[in-house]
Amino acid sequence: MRRISRGFISPPGLHDQERAYIIKHEQVHIRRFDPIIKPVAYAVLCIHWFNPLVWLAFFLMSEDMEKSCDESVIRQLGSGIKQDYSFSLLALSTGRRFTYGSPLAFGESGTKGRIRNILHYRKPAFWVALLCIVGITAVSVGLLGNPRQQAEMTERDYAQQYIEANIASYQRAVPDLRFVGSTLTKFAKLGEFDHLLDTPVQLWALEYRLKPDNADKLMQLGNINIEDGMLTEDGSMGKPILVFSYQDSIPEYLGEIRSGENDMSRPAGQEIALRKFFEGKGMLPHETFSGNHILVKFILTTGETSQLLLSQPVKQGEQGIWTVERWMDTRGNEYYETPETEETLAAYYAGLQAGADAGTEQAWLDPLQVAVQYIRTELGQPVSRDNLVVDYEATAADFAIAPVSSFLGYVTGLAMDSDTLNLDQVEWLTLEDSDRFAALGISEEDLPGGFYILNKYKINDLYAVTAETEYKLIDRENPGSLQSVSKAEFIAYYEQFTGFAPPCMITVSNNTVNAVTEVYVP
Repeated sequence: MRRISRGFISPPGLHDQERAYIIKHEQVHIRRFDPIIKPVAYAVLCIHWFNPLVWLAFFLMSEDMEKSCDESVIRQLGSGIKQDYSFSLLALSTGRRFTYGSPLAFGESGTKGRIRNILHYRKPAFWVALLCIVGITAVSVGLLGNPRQQAEMTERDYAQQYIEANIASYQRAVPDLRFVGSTLTKFAKLGEFDHLLDTPVQLWALEYRLKPDNADKLMQLGNINIEDGMLTEDGSMGKPILVFSYQDSIPEYLGEIRSGENDMSRPAGQEIALRKFFEGKGMLPHETFSGNHILVKFILTTGETSQLLLSQPVKQGEQGIWTVERWMDTRGNEYYETPETEETLAAYYAGLQAGADAGTEQAWLDPLQVAVQYIRTELGQPVSRDNLVVDYEATAADFAIAPVSSFLGYVTGLAMDSDTLNLDQVEWLTLEDSDRFAALGISEEDLPGGFYILNKYKINDLYAVTAETEYKLIDRENPGSLQSVSKAEFIAYYEQFTGFAPPCMITVSNNTVNAVTEVYVP
């Protein structure tokens, strides 16, 4: 018959003293929350059943639990019970044939190891315990820290490297130049953007002063700024702004943006500057806003063809507002639109969209009205809707192709050993241009052949020619037709003219001449 004491069912033949040891042992388990910890650990084992290290960790944890509770009983009742306590464990294990029959049970195995641990157990000296506590604390502090982060460079470290790189650059340009001191006068975060890349991005403004051994040596560098005999960070494009991305709060230096190239005083300007920077590195697509795009081409008063890229920054479709996100001239120069606002781009356009939804900003829903207004106010060009060439199915890739412009003028400076030509642009007027005649003070008597070539300003514009440039002359044998010729034939043809030479029409894109064509003069 088993005896029951306060909920504990003891095996038959167990003495009162042995039962007291067992109860003490189990009370330690309860006080330490082992009945909760062990099932949680077992659940982890079930999930990671395929990992042998997890199995090993579970078994060692179970064994340590039992030995620790044994040691606690001995500390409470004294070392004199070691022999009796060991006999109790031995008596309980005698005749049992299973090993870890129940992985959640306590004290079911490892009897030999437990008895050996009990017999050799000694209460550690105070100084040993103290050393253990100190060691554990030191290890814990080390683990709580981030060694990788401590090993990585900080923003200020990168700033110092930037300064040292500039010092080296100046000394390469002026070999006998030496700097006797450097001072970091300003290094401050300008802004932070979380939506441009997969990681956060920050902008940091940098200012410094370099003390040369002889300020006069700096004069040969050119385009520098010296204050009180010290070289500053200023350049032709303004002050440096360092760009950092962050992975797990660790900065990575990506490069610099110059303050003079953008409006860095406002969030919208900072974001546009970063977009230009990342697009140039191929880290962002060549567009500010994804979704629908419209490409609008128009001709400037100078005769150049330019183009706008319109996008819907908030909402796509008929209810979404439109904005000019950037424009490009015929030389391939691209200009990003930065709205006049103290808000972020997202907040600014969200406000305009809300106004359109409420019926107060309806003009933003008409892309052509937006384009005309932009060309008139921002570019100062007279234009109407009828002057626009519109592609409603355009993509950002279409905009990346520079527009083609056609110019009429006199070509000079074209030679076989030259990769450029000069164009003295002219204006071809006919009797239909009566309003233009009036503005210029020209009468019909000045048009004996029905046309007038206006060469108001003799300014030669320089353009590049390549091996792909086409040359075309009027085919005299087939009136109204053109014939393609080589560069040498084209040059030889125009060299025969000692006085007036026929004008040419050149087509240009990206500042490169695509074709040079002779123009018929009656």
